[in-house]
Amino acid sequence: MPLFIRKHVAALLTAVLPLMLAGNAQAEGDHLAIVAVPSIAPAAATLNTEFLRQHPGTAITVASAASATLGTQIEADGAFDVLLADDQALPQRLAASGKLDGGSTRVIGIGLLALWTNTPGVNPGRGRPLFAADYINAIAIADPAGSPFGVIATTALDRLGVAEIATPKLKRLADDLAVAEEIKARGSDIGLLPMPMVKAPAYRDIGQYILLPIGVYEPAQYTASLSKAASGNALAQAYVEFLRSAPARALLATAGFEAPAPTPAP
Repeated sequence: MPLFIRKHVAALLTAVLPLMLAGNAQAEGDHLAIVAVPSIAPAAATLNTEFLRQHPGTAITVASAASATLGTQIEADGAFDVLLADDQALPQRLAASGKLDGGSTRVIGIGLLALWTNTPGVNPGRGRPLFAADYINAIAIADPAGSPFGVIATTALDRLGVAEIATPKLKRLADDLAVAEEIKARGSDIGLLPMPMVKAPAYRDIGQYILLPIGVYEPAQYTASLSKAASGNALAQAYVEFLRSAPARALLATAGFEAPAPTPAP
């Protein structure tokens, strides 16, 4: 299986690696291979702990990369059981290429867009005028070419009417995890990124943030899907259903995810 984990980012390894080691230490038995976008990978550690409590003896590995990278690697015959994505476009693309069971996709949470800073003296509550302020020299976002939240951030800047002034200040980084690391290190004055990333253990007590008004962007729909190969795997099916259960919803809420709209009755 190709390795999706961003080895050079300590924050993500802190969230994921202990879970992988715990899974490898288990007696030989059922195994789940999960691939996830960066903004849900930290929450996966807590979610998987609860799932393991309900399914003892299961080994779980989690690997993470930007949405576009995941898609490319999976299409190049990357093996996985469950995909955790931050949109519906990636599952649809992989279903069309025969790598994913399109009928298995479920919305498990909604991701809002946060304006976050770790720069002393910067008040994110200033709103629109902040982007034009002369003391704001760098604004970090995920690259729209590889991240759904990069697209969301770009749309928000346009609808806020600050795209012209903000664009020369933009630093387009590899993914949402790179944006979080950038803001934590004060490499950029402010950043636009998913609320679940701001709430991740490595970042939640750092700096200040506000949520941008939903009217200036469409919130992300986080999804869980089965690979084509795992479509008949009862354990993988149980995992996707678990993510929509009340215990998982509570854990996701704590991790910064909004609850999805209720599924209409048949």
